Amino acid sequence: MDPLQQAIAFSGPAFYFLFIFLGFYVVLSDIIPSASFRKSSPVAKVYGCLAFASFLHTFAWIILDLKWSYENFYNSVNYTVVGSQVDRIAHWLDRTALFKEAWMHGYDGIFNHWWLENLCIFAAGAWSVFLVSEGKTTLCRRRKQIPHLWAYMIIAELVAVSTASCLFYLALSLQAIKLNPIPHKKNDDDINAVLPPEDDATAPLMLTIPVLLALFTISIRPDPSSPDFLLNIIVLHVLCLVPTLPAPLWTTRPSALNVPVLTVYFAITAMAFVLRLQSTMAAVSSLDTVGIVEFVQEAANAMHSHPAMATFAWDTIWTTAAWCIWNVIGDGTEGPNLQSLIPLLSFSAGFGVSMSAPMTLGNVIEELTSKEETKFQGQPVDN
Repeated sequence: MDPLQQAIAFSGPAFYFLFIFLGFYVVLSDIIPSASFRKSSPVAKVYGCLAFASFLHTFAWIILDLKWSYENFYNSVNYTVVGSQVDRIAHWLDRTALFKEAWMHGYDGIFNHWWLENLCIFAAGAWSVFLVSEGKTTLCRRRKQIPHLWAYMIIAELVAVSTASCLFYLALSLQAIKLNPIPHKKNDDDINAVLPPEDDATAPLMLTIPVLLALFTISIRPDPSSPDFLLNIIVLHVLCLVPTLPAPLWTTRPSALNVPVLTVYFAITAMAFVLRLQSTMAAVSSLDTVGIVEFVQEAANAMHSHPAMATFAWDTIWTTAAWCIWNVIGDGTEGPNLQSLIPLLSFSAGFGVSMSAPMTLGNVIEELTSKEETKFQGQPVDN
């Protein structure tokens, strides 16, 4: 293979790692000056450690997937490549579509689909809206703008959603502001003595339309053997990136068509419920014996059926854990919210973080727990 062909073969992985480096460089350049890690709050340290751990774990599986692909390629060809190790690697890269190969293994099987769909719906749905609505000052007045949201999405798409989300939680915790006390009401009830900053976030079309289209793209995903499979995955990645574009590409016009962010979360919850119910029922129907133990065993088997699948599955687990932690401790400005932990874990275990996240952000879980608390308080006490 001549030098030009080698350069072309290595260009794909080179751009892949270049964009990963660019994403981390931009995000960390924004985060590190915000506060010294030693002087930052314990909450910020939690998210920093989670981001580091999730990156190491998922990226290790990415490397193992590359190793598997290389070995599998030369075990399956019926000829010998003569030359140096560089020639052999270039020959493998030239004849292997690594991106498509990884995603094909991610959707190769009912339980594989069950794992990966959960991650895709979360990233394209609730997390995309959360990322933009919490990160842009045009939508959220509670904190300073989180710059370069596109870099977080690049990390999510090329490395791990869990790593990107933990870095974003870290950025939010470093930008957090305390609740505003009202001096002349400080002796009244707590609900009157302290009021949160005003938040009337609305979602513009540039956020709503790509999110809904991305969820639709997930719902019509073709079979991995279809020639349209790769196009579907590429469109999904592009749609997720659109809402995070910086100004002047980002716009909130026409403002008359903006809708409350809560409304968008309700729509995402409904779509996630339908998609997750379908995939869960399909997974259950594929079992010889229907039961929780059998379901968990098949999910675990699918999880480690291939290094690429393990990347997606462990990313889903890390993402779910990080989301639950965020909902309990938040950005550190308030006490831990243990009240919603049990329903959050229940919905996450039953339908996935892709559904529990929009339910939490849409205040559905909060309403459920508050009603249960009111019902409990209204019961008479036996003497």
